[in-house]
Amino acid sequence: MIGQQLVNALMLGSNYALVAIGYTLVFGVLSMLNFAHPNVCALGGFLLFTAVAMLALPLPVAIGVVIVGGAVLGLATERLCFRPAAHLKDELAPAISSVAFALVLTELVAKVWGAEPRRLPPLVTGATLDLGMFQISSVQLVILVLSFGLMLGVDYLLQHTRMGYALRAVAERRDVAQLLGVNVQATVVLAFLLSGVLAALAGMLLAMRLGLADPNVALSYGLRALAVMVIGGLGNVRGAMVAGLLVGLVDVMTLAFLSQAYSSVAAWVLLLVVLLFKPSGLLGTRTQRESI
Repeated sequence: MIGQQLVNALMLGSNYALVAIGYTLVFGVLSMLNFAHPNVCALGGFLLFTAVAMLALPLPVAIGVVIVGGAVLGLATERLCFRPAAHLKDELAPAISSVAFALVLTELVAKVWGAEPRRLPPLVTGATLDLGMFQISSVQLVILVLSFGLMLGVDYLLQHTRMGYALRAVAERRDVAQLLGVNVQATVVLAFLLSGVLAALAGMLLAMRLGLADPNVALSYGLRALAVMVIGGLGNVRGAMVAGLLVGLVDVMTLAFLSQAYSSVAAWVLLLVVLLFKPSGLLGTRTQRESI
């Protein structure tokens, strides 16, 4: 029982973490929130549905479609919502623009795919593995491998590559990074591109876990991911990973041993507790010169 719930918690928490990492990348670089981010996540599920149910593409090709779609949406968010107001040094205008873009994406989903969830066909064939303490299906195994592979890949990119050094430098001090030769505009674009890809892939993995593409996940998972970002530490990617897994564990265990009524508020209670005893988040905020 406990083992099975831990598997469920890892799957849910990794979804939360991937969405929160996308939030965190943009916030770390610009100190602004992208409110269209959850809608890109929801679109990731519908891109997967289109690729596998309507175009009958194999899963690896469908994943490529989701990646390209997420990258395009991330770049569109930066170009349409954030770049026009960059010279104004105004945090409100890009935020409102991203809300408007989120509404456009919501209407796009409703017009193209409808307002109701769309069921996915079976994606991965294979037997369910019985490991004694828990059982795991082939789909769940694929989701876990992809989720943790993405998180480890993002961490490696930030800590050990030139792109990661540029992102961390701009997040720390934009003016100093520019003096040192970092292309700040290109780095901002990179942050949005990565954010869009992660959001779309998170939506894809969520659709695989639920077995359907649901337009309503934008609100529910978007709000949860905001809580995860604050719990982990604003602008801290590793904090978002840890907090995502922690919130997933709290949600699943509360649902399993208490009730859904408690599960719906468990993450917010955890957020209040963390802010009460550690306002900077579990691993600290970017404003305390923690690296993203």
